[in-house]
Amino acid sequence: MPEALKAVIDYLFDVADMNRVCATHDVNNPKSGRVMQKAGMKYEGTLRQAGLNMQGICDSVCYSVIRSDRCSDK
Repeated sequence: MPEALKAVIDYLFDVADMNRVCATHDVNNPKSGRVMQKAGMKYEGTLRQAGLNMQGICDSVCYSVIRSDRCSDK
């Protein structure tokens, strides 16, 4: 899964000319956060009561990567 996310990030930077890519996941699903970390995204913070899941309102964890982060990793 991290490889698929890396491909999406590459597309967003190289083709769509984005400068920043961000994503969130339910705080109760830390494996999604691990995928984001493996794809080079950095933890930005936890947004309290910003999400909605089958149990109701939940906290969301935010990760992002910016173009300059990606260039420094290559």
